[in-house]
Amino acid sequence: MPVREKSFRIGCGRYLQEPGILKACGEEILRLGNSPLIVGGKTALELTRSYIEQSVAAVCKKYEITEHCGTCNEERASELATYARKNGFNVIVGVGGGVLMDFAKLTGDFAELPVINIPTSSATCAAYTPLSVRYTTDGRTVGSRHFGYEVSGVLVDTEILVHQPTRLLLSGVFDALAKFVEIKQRFNESTCEYPLGLDWAYVLAKRSFDELVSKTEKCIEDMAKGKCTDTVEQITFTNIAATGVISGIARGSNQCALAHKFYEGTRAMFFEQSRSYLHGEIVGIGLLLQNFFNGETQNNEFLLSLMRKYGMPCCLSDIGIEPTAEALELYFERLKGGSAIDENNPEETALLRKGLEYLWSI
Repeated sequence: MPVREKSFRIGCGRYLQEPGILKACGEEILRLGNSPLIVGGKTALELTRSYIEQSVAAVCKKYEITEHCGTCNEERASELATYARKNGFNVIVGVGGGVLMDFAKLTGDFAELPVINIPTSSATCAAYTPLSVRYTTDGRTVGSRHFGYEVSGVLVDTEILVHQPTRLLLSGVFDALAKFVEIKQRFNESTCEYPLGLDWAYVLAKRSFDELVSKTEKCIEDMAKGKCTDTVEQITFTNIAATGVISGIARGSNQCALAHKFYEGTRAMFFEQSRSYLHGEIVGIGLLLQNFFNGETQNNEFLLSLMRKYGMPCCLSDIGIEPTAEALELYFERLKGGSAIDENNPEETALLRKGLEYLWSI
């Protein structure tokens, strides 16, 4: 895949992760501006509002908290950005899950203001990554918008994240696992014929993959007890920060292959059936296809065992899509024509078809 962004947006302005860090959010916001416009999801604000207000009110000139329960769409982001500029707000603060994190970044981009993200789940690395996945107002995918700069700050309060549903944690785990599996589709360790920096993305993604494979189940056990252990901290960091770093180093190249293209196709072609499923859950099914394409179906044994143990969807029928011949052709044509497959290469297109047939058999 071609490089999507020239710059290496490897970090964020400041990344802080520890229990109770939300109580210091006012001081962190004050580094960037004294008048934050805070936008959050309904549930996220219920969890965090008292901490945020107490901390922000003590140090900021003014602030406002507004609720956003829709998609990450440009219409509402542009409207909120205009409101922020007209009313003298000088920093955008996002509070919530992945969609809200993307929405805050998009709003900040339109308003030309710095952004601090406060994730209330580790279901994606969206709090950290310098891009927003955009949707229409009714939830259909539009595509990603890459920013030429990094997020100004990320505050991860593990006292809050330790209580997130297991479903959200696993969604983030599978999204993070995908980085290594997808890079392997094109990366060849024996040559240097790849974009600058992708070798480091590969090494970090492999380290992340190994960490998640070895520690995810222990993390789930600790979270079930409400214990903010080192394992919980490590898996949270891997899901959000490490995965975000990998994305920044890869610069949009080779890190979004079949698994994520499968996700995009599912959302586009079977929107109604898939709308209640999380990003990482659909990517997880795509990973089974990705491993087949990579010639590593043995790796699906671990993925499938984890999916089945914790009730994740692991086949099309699990997300309400009938695995018919017609559906296979729809996926084949869409994936063949995307950036993950060379449609002029008969071997690749034949392997793609076999991979879909394999997926249909699960």
